[in-house]
Amino acid sequence: MEKLAAKPVAEAAAFLKKFSPQVPDAAVVLGSGVKVLEDLEESRSISYEEVFGVSPGVVGHSGALSIGKIDGKTVAVLRGRFHFYEGHPWSVVTLPAQTLVEWGVPKLYLTNAAGGINQNFNVGDLMVITGYRDHLNEKYKESGLLSQLKKAPVSCSNSLTDQLIDTARKLHAKNPAFRALQAGVYVGLLGPNYETLAEIELLKYLKCDAVGMSTVPELLACEGSKTQAAALSVITNVWKPEEAVGGHEEVLTAAKEASERLDILFREAIRA
Repeated sequence: MEKLAAKPVAEAAAFLKKFSPQVPDAAVVLGSGVKVLEDLEESRSISYEEVFGVSPGVVGHSGALSIGKIDGKTVAVLRGRFHFYEGHPWSVVTLPAQTLVEWGVPKLYLTNAAGGINQNFNVGDLMVITGYRDHLNEKYKESGLLSQLKKAPVSCSNSLTDQLIDTARKLHAKNPAFRALQAGVYVGLLGPNYETLAEIELLKYLKCDAVGMSTVPELLACEGSKTQAAALSVITNVWKPEEAVGGHEEVLTAAKEASERLDILFREAIRA
């Protein structure tokens, strides 16, 4: 079978401009098992293979791009992403984000399924990423991991992040049953694996609140562009001494349970 080749950013963006001449007001990238914005008005879908030339190979990433409307606002929903641990290079891992930037999408909401390190977190919490540590990239092997560990997390707070926090605060005030949003530092590791006890202790020492294997490249791809990005982690498991940590099936289950709140949050944020 012939191996699929990823399209250049310009070609993928040109394809989307033909598919939808209306540039979306916002885009949402969904992580493992996260299902939101399923019933957009005037919705049309297309496969990643058609848009990007390649498809995700991880369970919970359907590899479909949908475009529709929420109260007149055009939204693109990308159901899945590419990871370094699948063997993809930087150009492919960041291809969707770079394409959205090239397309001119002004707002990008990123989601992921993450493990909770902060002991105050619970399974099903939503954590807005206010800072990150990047240990996904090859460049850190060259510059030395220890030198990077001594640096402070990179801040990714911006007006879009602030708006997301404010929207969640209002939803919680209106309905206390809407679980309050957590906030913290996300660390991106290469994976694919669950961290050892020693690694968790190190990440706790580094003041990391959640850990995953994505999102950081997309945040970096948007830096310096006209596309503003905000990111949310669905906390699908939390390491606590007295509790067992589940596997990938548990991750997908927790993501599904948190998706209802996430759906409400995104609809309110996009309407604003």
